Amino acid sequence: MKGYSLSRVAQYARYHYISQSKNYLSLLFTMFAMPAIIAILSRNMHDVLGIAMAIYIFGSIGFAVRTTFSMRERTSKIREMTLPVSAEERMTFMFFNLAVAFPLVCFITASLAIVVAYPFSYSREIGEAFEELLSDGFLVWPVYIIVQIIASSSLLINLLARRNLFVAYLGAFAGVVTFLAITGRAVVEILENFDCQLQYDDVYLPEPVGITLFCLVPVVIYAFAYLALRRRQMKW
Repeated sequence: MKGYSLSRVAQYARYHYISQSKNYLSLLFTMFAMPAIIAILSRNMHDVLGIAMAIYIFGSIGFAVRTTFSMRERTSKIREMTLPVSAEERMTFMFFNLAVAFPLVCFITASLAIVVAYPFSYSREIGEAFEELLSDGFLVWPVYIIVQIIASSSLLINLLARRNLFVAYLGAFAGVVTFLAITGRAVVEILENFDCQLQYDDVYLPEPVGITLFCLVPVVIYAFAYLALRRRQMKW
């Protein structure tokens, strides 16, 4: 296949959303219904924010599963691998789906939940609820980066896992916990055995450097996901 074509990316996106429409609709209904029901029962539309943020942070896992579902499903993976789309074009769609479409869909479903809960709410300031949704949630860039770290990590797991995704996620969780435990223990040992006198005030990391490193984490993970896609997309 010659060159890179955004037209093929758009055509693949259209095919993907149509073929996976039922899966996406069930996910979107859950993303809307959970905050709406909680807000209606509590008679407070401001409660949408908390539930919507939880869905925003952890719902990316479900979106990543949907993004790669047709590649892993036994009845569709052969057809998926024969589509006239390159790994670069497929990865462009995956990145768009998780970095752009998912946050946008989360905001839309949360907004609809506020509108539905409004008639049942004690508070009548619907504009204030929308302002909180943006200023305390979807426009907070560290939250977006954390969401993208989870989304890119989930995408990488889905691309690397051969059969059982639950086992793959469980293994990844155990690996992260083990790494943190070992790292924490190593730091304690260094401080105790080497009489380290380093204080917090002695360490200075410029804020732009810290922000850049933080933002680079999902970029690096997406890069690994692209390498995994190129290496394994014909081997499922």
